[in-house]
Amino acid sequence: MEIVGLSILAAIVIFLMMGIKIVPQSQNYLVERLGRYNRTLEAGLHIVIPIFEMVRHKVDILERQLPTKEISTITLDNVTIGVELAILYRITEASKSIYRIQNVDQAIQTTVTGVVRSVIGKTDLDGVQSNRRELSEAIEQELRAVTQEWGIVLSRVEIIDVQVDEETKSAMQLQLNAERTRRAIVRQAEGEKESKQLQADAELYSAQKLAEARKTLAEADAYAVSVVAKAISEGGESAINFEVKKIQAEAIKVLGSQNNTKLVLLPSDLLESLSSVTSRIVGKL
Repeated sequence: MEIVGLSILAAIVIFLMMGIKIVPQSQNYLVERLGRYNRTLEAGLHIVIPIFEMVRHKVDILERQLPTKEISTITLDNVTIGVELAILYRITEASKSIYRIQNVDQAIQTTVTGVVRSVIGKTDLDGVQSNRRELSEAIEQELRAVTQEWGIVLSRVEIIDVQVDEETKSAMQLQLNAERTRRAIVRQAEGEKESKQLQADAELYSAQKLAEARKTLAEADAYAVSVVAKAISEGGESAINFEVKKIQAEAIKVLGSQNNTKLVLLPSDLLESLSSVTSRIVGKL
């Protein structure tokens, strides 16, 4: 009887032990009750009903990366290229990843191929080369709607390489050289334009300063004339005539002192002035 009792006790202990499940942090357990999905066990200690309930699947929920594979596609300008993607994802709903899809990696890879060809087909080669971040975001957005049905979240989608054939590479190099030559010509033309513009500005500045100088001289002459006119109007005509005659006399003196002077022409008003002066002197005598 003791042996039977011990056997029953051992069976009960084994039965209870079978119902205790400890789930690690990196996994989720899927429990089926009588062959039908019942619940998901997350990290920690759980109790299941032996015989009636069974842990059917243990799903890793750590972030994982799909194997890198080159995808052949055609750009908007009809260039065939190979695109390599880095795709990282993690499972957020273990039941969907098990009961809705048979091979998650293969399903994602197939979907990625179609999405990449769709997105790249709307962009030319230059856009693919220069806008990788934008294209990666567009691909990730397209994939997110599909992968949510499988209980998957894409954590990162990145274009890591774009391959083109040798003929396309040669054409791209020629285009690059032509673009560099064009830029050099444009820069040279802009330099010459700027030089001529600076020269024209300098000439304009000189002309403006010369015009200002002439204007100043003209204003000075006008002021002098106005002063003389004012003096004449105030009765200073005799003094001005005297100064003019003095200047004329000095000029005649200079002309007469030269050796090669043969003939001196005197202004009529000077002769009149001299005759009037002579007559006054003779009258006094």
